[in-house]
Amino acid sequence: MVQEIEIKALLTKEKYEELKRTLPVKFRKVNEDSVTTVKFTPKDVRVRYSEKLREVVFKAMDDPTMLSRKEISINLKDIDDCHRMVELLSDLGLEQHPSWTTERADFVSNVEGNEYVISLQYIPNFAYILEAEILSDDFAMHIPVLRKIVSGLGCEPLDSDDFKSRIKEYIEKFSKK
Repeated sequence: MVQEIEIKALLTKEKYEELKRTLPVKFRKVNEDSVTTVKFTPKDVRVRYSEKLREVVFKAMDDPTMLSRKEISINLKDIDDCHRMVELLSDLGLEQHPSWTTERADFVSNVEGNEYVISLQYIPNFAYILEAEILSDDFAMHIPVLRKIVSGLGCEPLDSDDFKSRIKEYIEKFSKK
């Protein structure tokens, strides 16, 4: 079964700015966007939208630090469909988390005939993030390559406890009480 396989790294603002300058020189840029995400739990269901993207996404296991998990996405027609989907998920009783907007730039790295996506992200009031990912059914083959991509850019894979703590703080700070 094809799954999203990814490694994340938390960045300092300085490292983010450095990568913002160097990634376009080293890799082919394939996308730049500002994506708003509305997440629901207890299952990880997200509505994501921008000028380019409109979708609802289900991620198996509500743990963003997992190296691999199943992801199903369904394209929505327009922004109005996204707002209706948010309303539907709320009406179904799912818990809505604070939304966030991600400024992202995606690049492609070709390694051994495989295309890996490197995503440089800034989420205001949360973090600067680097993700290296691929969709595949071969976890064991890709994890070493993803680690090499991340370390080759001078980054360390994130500490899962630290990342979960940041997420919890963000939710507590920006939840509507």
